[in-house]
Amino acid sequence: MSHPTPTDRPAKQTSRGRELALNIGALAGLVCIIAAAASMFLGIKPLVFRSGSMEPTISTGALALTSPVPADELAVGDVVSVVTSGDVRITHRVTALAPMGDGTVAVTMRGDANNSDDPSPYIVDEADRVFVHVDGVGYVVAWLSSPVAIFLGGMVAGALCVIAFGRNRNNDDDDEVGRRINDDADTADAVHAGVMERTHHE
Repeated sequence: MSHPTPTDRPAKQTSRGRELALNIGALAGLVCIIAAAASMFLGIKPLVFRSGSMEPTISTGALALTSPVPADELAVGDVVSVVTSGDVRITHRVTALAPMGDGTVAVTMRGDANNSDDPSPYIVDEADRVFVHVDGVGYVVAWLSSPVAIFLGGMVAGALCVIAFGRNRNNDDDDEVGRRINDDADTADAVHAGVMERTHHE
C-alpha cells in the first residue's frame, strides 16, 4: 500500500505551474505564427491611427487591419492607406477616382474630420484597404512595439522557460525520494502484516 508523501503536493503544484507556463508560451507562439502567416500570405498589415483625421469613424489610437487591393478595384467611400513620394503613410477615405490609362489610378482622398480633400491626388497601382478597426487597441500595439515592452517580453519569456524547464531536475529528485518513501512504507506494511499473521497462528 502506498502512502502520501510530503513531496507529492509540491511536485503536483510544480507540474501544474510548468504545464501552465508551456500553455502560455504555446499560445503566444501560435498568435505570432498566425500573425506572420496572415502578413506573409494575405498581405494583411496592422495600422495604428495616431491622429484624429478620420474621427468620428475611426478614433485616435485605433488599430486597423488592411489588405492590399489593386487600384482599379477601389471604390469611392473606401478607407485606404497609401504611401506618398515622401514616404509618409496617409490613411483617408476615397472621394474620387480617375484611371490614368496605364494601370494606375489618381486617388483623391479626405479625412472624415477634414473640411477639404487632401492637397493632391495619389497616383497608385495598389492601395491598402481598411477592412476592420478596433478603437483603443492601437495604443497597446504601439506600446508593445516599444523597446521597454520588448525588453519586458524577453524577461517574461525567460521566466517561462525557467518555470517550464529549469526545475525538472529538482522534480526528478523529489519523485525519487517519494518513491523511496513509498517503498519503505510498503516494506514496513508487509513486515507488520507478517508479524500479525504469525502472532495469529501462534
